[in-house]
Amino acid sequence: MLRKFIKSIIPSKGDIFFNLFEEASDNVYQSAQILVEILNSKDGDELIKLCANTRGLKQKANDINKRCLQALSKMFITPIDRGDIQELSGFFNKLTKRIVKISTKLDIYKIDANTDDCMIKSANTLLVITKLLVDCTNKMKDGDWQQIDATVNQINDLEEHGIDDFRSAMNEIYSGKFDTLTILKLKEIYKSVDSAIELAVNSADLMMQISLESI
Repeated sequence: MLRKFIKSIIPSKGDIFFNLFEEASDNVYQSAQILVEILNSKDGDELIKLCANTRGLKQKANDINKRCLQALSKMFITPIDRGDIQELSGFFNKLTKRIVKISTKLDIYKIDANTDDCMIKSANTLLVITKLLVDCTNKMKDGDWQQIDATVNQINDLEEHGIDDFRSAMNEIYSGKFDTLTILKLKEIYKSVDSAIELAVNSADLMMQISLESI
């Protein structure tokens, strides 16, 4: 109740965190977009440019997280729990880095969508989830907590699709189509994508938790 009262008096001071969440989630979404583009890229020069862009997004994620922690250290009263602010900011930072790492592995291993059809499905599932994370952070700033819950439910449904994609991918990997080295590469990348989806869902669940505390 005290936070709500303070926010009604000085709303602009607390907005910095919601603005940073929006910026961080958009950075995550851009990382997922580039991951899909890398998978579909057939041009060497374009691939080099895309990989360079991912490094910039990784640095931006660090910068956003740092600004969030700095703002947190200077503010006594925050619009939501201080621990939740720090944890959510950290989730977005880690998620961007995790997706960028997948893109780097794809480049190193020379894996593309033509190698395994299931790969693009998993990447697209991650892309849709990250877009919904952007929607959630926009709704946080608006204080539309009920819509956040609805969006998080969509994300949890997509997680189930992601699990199905992962199972299909494992079956495809061991179908006999690939040599041992390719199997190892694909398995590592799929586990990384699955890990990124799990972290994205954890971020969404935390936003739902924050929404319940704020109602």
